Amino acid sequence: MAITKYFKTLIVLVALCCQSEASGQLTSADSLEIESLETQVSLSRKEVLNKAQESPKKITSFFDQIERINSLEQQKSRSYILVESGQTVVLSIILIILCIIVVMLLIKQNDTKRLSEVKNQERRLSQILSRLLPDSAISNFLQNENLDPVKWKDCTVLFIEAQESLSFGSPKKRFVVMDELFQKAEVLFKEFGLVKIKFSGNQLVAICKRGKQTPSQQVNATVSCAIKLRKAVFNIQGYDLRFKAGISYGDVLSGFIGTNRLRFDIWGQSVSESAVNMQSANNEKIKVSKYIMRSLDKDQFEIETNLSESSQFFEL
Repeated sequence: MAITKYFKTLIVLVALCCQSEASGQLTSADSLEIESLETQVSLSRKEVLNKAQESPKKITSFFDQIERINSLEQQKSRSYILVESGQTVVLSIILIILCIIVVMLLIKQNDTKRLSEVKNQERRLSQILSRLLPDSAISNFLQNENLDPVKWKDCTVLFIEAQESLSFGSPKKRFVVMDELFQKAEVLFKEFGLVKIKFSGNQLVAICKRGKQTPSQQVNATVSCAIKLRKAVFNIQGYDLRFKAGISYGDVLSGFIGTNRLRFDIWGQSVSESAVNMQSANNEKIKVSKYIMRSLDKDQFEIETNLSESSQFFEL
């Protein structure tokens, strides 16, 4: 604005001077006006010079502001880049963690499935073995892989024999009858708490382990089981089976014998004694030792009195 005003005043002054020269004379009024214009030109010139001196500072300040603005914009841009990079890193970490979790879950699911299959196989194996071996022997073998002999203290040993009076007629009929008899025996063993040891032909061996039972309870449970089994043999229709049993009491040693084909069995004086009792018993009788007879509930069982008083064995 000051520069424009300066040039306008200068133009007016030049015009007046030219006009005065053309007229050939200057009036006093013209002189005063020219002086006033010269003063204005001088002032405008000073303003122009001042403005010219101020302009570089303003321009410098303007460019400084622009540089600061650019610097701030660059800082903002870098901040945005850092934030975006940080977000990308965080998302990448989250994705990696999620992938790890998914992989771990898949591994765990696979392990759980395999463990379930192993447990199912172990359960099926236990069910198969339980038909052949006592539960304690199965548990000891599966958990500890131990086949060492084990001593069972204070056991009632039961030997049973079911002998046919007449021939079965065919091997298949014999198998059917023996299978029915042994299935009934297994049910009764479970009812009275006996443990099946083995089947051998038409003979069967079981024991009643002490556990929480008293010796008297063991003896009474074993005799009750033998009596019920005798009735079960009588109830097998169409076949005349002769039943006899022997019972004894004492410690037994249990374990596996054989190398290529293992077999579970028990040994001990009480085992031999119960076998002898069974072999020497009369048909349809249960022969027991004197110790067994003393432990029986006399009101529950009928004991044969036709044996001599000095005898160490009695029949039921």
